[in-house]
Amino acid sequence: MAKVLFIVANNWFQDTEFWVTYKTLTAQGHECKIASWKWWYCMGVFWKEIEESLKLDEVSASDYDLLVFVWWGWAENQYFNNETYLWLATEAKAVAAICIAPTILSYSWIFQWKEVTWWDDWQKTQISQIEKNWGIFKYEECVQDWKIITANWPEAATKFAWRIVDFLKN
Repeated sequence: MAKVLFIVANNWFQDTEFWVTYKTLTAQGHECKIASWKWWYCMGVFWKEIEESLKLDEVSASDYDLLVFVWWGWAENQYFNNETYLWLATEAKAVAAICIAPTILSYSWIFQWKEVTWWDDWQKTQISQIEKNWGIFKYEECVQDWKIITANWPEAATKFAWRIVDFLKN
């Protein structure tokens, strides 16, 4: 089975996006670990804590088959322009990102000429950021382009999780 690393924010990660994906992957037998910027507990937007197992600066992307970036808008300041976060995305064998994570990851340039989806504030703020970084926006809940899987928000978490499961089967 695959080794998967979830990267979450220390505060206000999106619980539904994390738990649906995490539980689906672990139920399928995949080994899942959690990393964040600093130690120990991470708080979701619905006040549910998770204990991380790694700090970002301890992670080697090559040790994992897939990195899953989970977000929520309030956590944007933690990883926007975070060099380690962006570096992990460029070094990953495969990437899955949901909510606003694709917007931040677009600054790593991994989405160049790739079809992706993500959460937008309905004023095209995030759409313009990713398109500026050469990503191709698709108005879909979940999009896969080669080794990149993206989803737009919590309502897409189940579809996102199962797309990852299907990807890891190959």
